[in-house]
Amino acid sequence: MKEKLRVLRAYCKQSLPILLSVLIFVVIMQYLSLMDYALSIVKAMLPFVMGAILAFLFQPLVDRLHHKYSYKASVRIVYLGVLCILIVLLLILLPILYQQIIDLMIYVPNVVSTMQNWLQPYIKDTDMLLKFSQTYITEGSNAVIKMLQNTLQTFTFYAIAYITAFFISSDIAFFKRVCKKIAPSIQTFETFYLTMSNIVYQYIKGTCIDLLFISITTSIVLVIFRFPNWLMYAVLLALFNLFPYIGATIGLVVIGFAGLIHFEQFPWIAFGTIWLLQQLEANFIQPMIFNKTMNVRPLLNFVFLFIGEALFGIPGVIFSPILAAIAQIAFRSWLHARVKHTVGDWNDIWVDFDVAMEQEKKMYDAS
Repeated sequence: MKEKLRVLRAYCKQSLPILLSVLIFVVIMQYLSLMDYALSIVKAMLPFVMGAILAFLFQPLVDRLHHKYSYKASVRIVYLGVLCILIVLLLILLPILYQQIIDLMIYVPNVVSTMQNWLQPYIKDTDMLLKFSQTYITEGSNAVIKMLQNTLQTFTFYAIAYITAFFISSDIAFFKRVCKKIAPSIQTFETFYLTMSNIVYQYIKGTCIDLLFISITTSIVLVIFRFPNWLMYAVLLALFNLFPYIGATIGLVVIGFAGLIHFEQFPWIAFGTIWLLQQLEANFIQPMIFNKTMNVRPLLNFVFLFIGEALFGIPGVIFSPILAAIAQIAFRSWLHARVKHTVGDWNDIWVDFDVAMEQEKKMYDAS
């Protein structure tokens, strides 16, 4: 316990000057009545900050393609490829989503009507039920309109961020030169970046293969049992499987709910087959793809759930497990770079993790 408190005090001493500087800056800005202007500037710069984050996430793919093509061609291939994938997904999913909304609009009034008929013998004030249903419909319409407005704002925000990311990636050599001038002894940072770039590429490739396995096998099962909108349910199940512990269960609940809505008798065989596919993916396919399970910390997943929602909205929530995994890869790659000056591979960041943690402990003991 004493050792943990001593480490905590060391961290506090390091962070105290930064916190005091930020506090002094905020007080001065408040005193000069410039805080609102500063916040406006920060808000205007958010798309460019997001562009830098996107460029950082895409850079491993660019570096990998750079082995075969020129750098500029690699940047164009990655950004045009991602854009084409997004457009294809929208063209496929938007008609399905539209049909689902129509089905939901038909289904919900029937549920409300059934609830009214069920509650009517127990509630004397029938006007209250009528007002409730009218309020429900009105608030639902307002929520849909607000969601469309937010979608348009989000689309504009990420369009600017995506263009910014493209220009940052195109001129990444300039940023590297600046970093080398600012910090001449940048060997550790370069090793960290190259290791992380290598591992992130392997992780993203493995994750795509894993998602394709779940999507394709689930699609086959749903098509055999004649599920409507089978593609959307298969993709949702694959995305939910990204979430550790509860993701697979939530995906099964979604499939079960769809079976209750669309079929007179519950499709138990389809439900059981999909459960078996999930067990096969979790226990055999995923370890075979990655050669080492990620074991992302639950707290890290929980934190990046909120970070992803704040940065990317609903897509950020869906892909937050990937962001959490990349954050863990970055942390372990940094510890690998502290131990060795060679570019690490997939197994190295796990092998060197314990060694690096032991060295960190020795450094704190010496201080």
